[in-house]
Amino acid sequence: MFQSYGILQLISTYRYAFLFPLACFEGPLVAIIVGLFIHLGYLDILPSYLLLITGDFVPDTIYYYIGRYSNKSKIIKKYTLKSNFLSKNFDQIKTMWHTHTLKTMFFTKLAYGLSIPLLISSGNAKLPYKKFVFNVIIVSIFQYGIFLLIGYYFGRSSGLMAKYIKFAGIIIGFIGIIIIVAYIFIKKYAKKQIIKMENENNL
Repeated sequence: MFQSYGILQLISTYRYAFLFPLACFEGPLVAIIVGLFIHLGYLDILPSYLLLITGDFVPDTIYYYIGRYSNKSKIIKKYTLKSNFLSKNFDQIKTMWHTHTLKTMFFTKLAYGLSIPLLISSGNAKLPYKKFVFNVIIVSIFQYGIFLLIGYYFGRSSGLMAKYIKFAGIIIGFIGIIIIVAYIFIKKYAKKQIIKMENENNL
């Protein structure tokens, strides 16, 4: 909740100046808060949308190039998960980047906790950068459009929020908790889908 309130304060005070760096680290939560501020008239939708997508794209590109110039063993050693998902399925994941690029990107962006190693694996798989860029932008446009709508909807639904803006941090904190819980379930679903695609590739 305090993290959400801090993001709220930064955006309300500095508006676009802090939007890009915040989006690089806390994209989904920031997008929901931005949607609320768009409804309240503090931000405009087009520059906010573009900054969110850019803030999502830049770190993804960095992860891609980390994978591009790293070897498999170092990546697995650094990002081995408790489930050993990455080490057990690394070669299959690399194949999926070439055969099911958009689907793999979609579930990678949803798989909270797995996103970074999976994005790195796209570079290690030598996925063409142009193909990577096209798919990551398509997914980001869709993803952040949804998050902005969620924030805008909450702002529109709460008429008191504009009047009692000092309580917005508490409300956004509550929304943040909901998002975290949702990500836990989304992560499990995305992992199942990735494993399913892996099994299809093995047939």
